[in-house]
Amino acid sequence: MAIAANSVSLADYALTSNSPPVRAVTYSLILSENVMQDVPLINSESLVANGVRFEGNLPTVNWSPLNAEGVTTKGTPTAYSEQAYTFRNNIDVDKVFVRDKNAIVDPRATQVGAFLKSLTYDMNDKFINNDHTTGDANAPVGIKYRIANGGVFGVRPENLIDGGGVDISLAGMTQATANKLLVYLDQLLWSVDSPEGTGVTLYMNEVFKRQMTAGIVQDQFNRSIQMYKGAVIRDIGYKKDQLTRIIPGNGVSGSGAVGELNTGVAGTGASAVYTSIYAVNYGTDHFFGWQFDDINVQDLGLINNGVIYRTFIDWIIGFMNQSTRSLGRLYDLKIA
Repeated sequence: MAIAANSVSLADYALTSNSPPVRAVTYSLILSENVMQDVPLINSESLVANGVRFEGNLPTVNWSPLNAEGVTTKGTPTAYSEQAYTFRNNIDVDKVFVRDKNAIVDPRATQVGAFLKSLTYDMNDKFINNDHTTGDANAPVGIKYRIANGGVFGVRPENLIDGGGVDISLAGMTQATANKLLVYLDQLLWSVDSPEGTGVTLYMNEVFKRQMTAGIVQDQFNRSIQMYKGAVIRDIGYKKDQLTRIIPGNGVSGSGAVGELNTGVAGTGASAVYTSIYAVNYGTDHFFGWQFDDINVQDLGLINNGVIYRTFIDWIIGFMNQSTRSLGRLYDLKIA
């Protein structure tokens, strides 16, 4: 993974920002497992970013005899463009609540904390699932849609991998099926240009993460390992309702199953006993992000209506996919 010298992460802001509100907000996002903690960020005051990636058409190598002149060669890259998106929110608290002497905790801090928790649920969901057809056109396109529409977003068809219904359920898992899953995981890592998992994060839901740990991800002392090879294993969590998994799959069979069909489409009922794993290779030569500016957190104090204390938070961010081997999905994994 190549990380540019000027790329930063949420952890950098939490540690180095000279703004206490920015430090507090970014640290809170890290604690709440916001997916943006994984994404290397470049600062660029641009709402649209243009790039090129090679999807074939690499330069031709000319072999020649001695004393012969060189032959001019060049590749033909594919141009692409990405857009930045912003969220802007005011967090308002009546001055009466701020001054209430019976308040045990700061009501403004409580509301900011609730917003940041909601932001993490929402951002994690959009990072995986958002699209501009049925989803939110004001937010970035998620990696599920990017993989499914690789011709538009620069993802090879080979990066959408059918797991063949390999059974990792607690009732059906055997050593053979666990070994088969390892083969598919290696294929997934290969598809994102990192056979050893360096720089890769694997996103799944907590049900599959537990079953994966039971089946294969342990050391010789039966201790759980939160990595597969060099890849970080991360539970992407729930949507904002705190009930619906971002990556479906509740590990229940029969009519109570809520997961994916073997085609990878979300569903419910006896056939919805499958789930998916997503892989992202992070780096400025693969998948990364840019921000118009640092996350902005302002305490505007008592605003001019004389009634409301206001905190303003906004952030403008976008994603760049620099390689056709950045994103991958392994679906059709049976967990019930």
